[in-house]
Amino acid sequence: MRHRRYAQFLWAGRELLTHPGATLLMALSMGLLTTMMATGLLLSQALTATTSRLLDQGPDLVVRRVTPNGGQPISSQAADLALKIPGITEARPRIWGTVSTPQAAVTVVAADRDAIARLTITAAIQAPVRGEAVAGSGVHLPETDAHLVLHGTDTITVRITQRFPQETDLATHDLVMLHPDDARRLLGLALDEACDLALAVFHPDEAEALLPELARVFPWPVHIATRQETRKHYATAFGRRGGLAALLYIPAVIALALLTAAVIRQHIGSRSRVGLLKALGWTSRDIVGLQITKAAIVGLPAIAGGLMLAYALVYAPSQTWAGMLLLGWQETAPIMHLDAGFAAPVFLEVAGILLIPYLAAVLWSSLVQAASNPHDLLNRGN
Repeated sequence: MRHRRYAQFLWAGRELLTHPGATLLMALSMGLLTTMMATGLLLSQALTATTSRLLDQGPDLVVRRVTPNGGQPISSQAADLALKIPGITEARPRIWGTVSTPQAAVTVVAADRDAIARLTITAAIQAPVRGEAVAGSGVHLPETDAHLVLHGTDTITVRITQRFPQETDLATHDLVMLHPDDARRLLGLALDEACDLALAVFHPDEAEALLPELARVFPWPVHIATRQETRKHYATAFGRRGGLAALLYIPAVIALALLTAAVIRQHIGSRSRVGLLKALGWTSRDIVGLQITKAAIVGLPAIAGGLMLAYALVYAPSQTWAGMLLLGWQETAPIMHLDAGFAAPVFLEVAGILLIPYLAAVLWSSLVQAASNPHDLLNRGN
């Protein structure tokens, strides 16, 4: 039995080599189709998983003070008011905002132990002192100097002493971490003011139940954002930006239909060869096994190669194309280190989408030919 399968494999390879151009074209078509479909699915799953992981490390609730003229600084004493509510385990005033540099806009944040710890940085990042800063890879500096000029409510100049590691680039690409005094001066905040209030809840799933009590405890109007609301916001943003990329599935479906039709047409064109094999004593089982083996020799390596290429495009350590396509960075996109936990289900899904119609077309045409009379196959082939 093993010898028979080995001979069948050799015969299938010999038949494929009689038409090397058609065989190579079929393999390339399946490989590219696999890459196109798998890349979109992998990127969508990876961005969703990575964003969820980052949000899980953030606060359960974020409180901002609002007025008819927009957002206003919040008093640091608001933390004491929030902690009076049962279920609130932590209240942390945060200082952050968007300012400009001679090159581009950046996000500044005041350094504290929690802010550094929540980034899950493997490298040793020290909180900056006054006049110093830690910057992400997307923050450009003058070629001859390590000093960065920041323009906000006031203008300050800081010296970049450290860079965030590349594995945090998705969160720190355009981030500048400053000493709290420098951040307050840059953003025009008083000593007892913050931009918002980050709250931790004992039971995160019940965070929404605390919203009415939080709204009543503060003496001014506030807007309270939950983690679920933030997650939904990012999912909507990714979906809107990924709409253009999703249009690739239309030609992918058309290509899959054409590929299936090409397989059937190829098998119909091989009637005379199948008739000759049946006349030489090949059984129907041998004919079907030969065609399935040929399809496996072409399809399985092509699909495997397409999946590996898609994996490299999405999870390569230095890939930046996803940030340019989906997140809007034009010049210096962040280096994305995305979570690959959902790669295996996507691989199985894409392989099933492609293999099932491909093998079904091969099996159907093979069964039709195997059940036909050899004389009829020879006449139709001629």
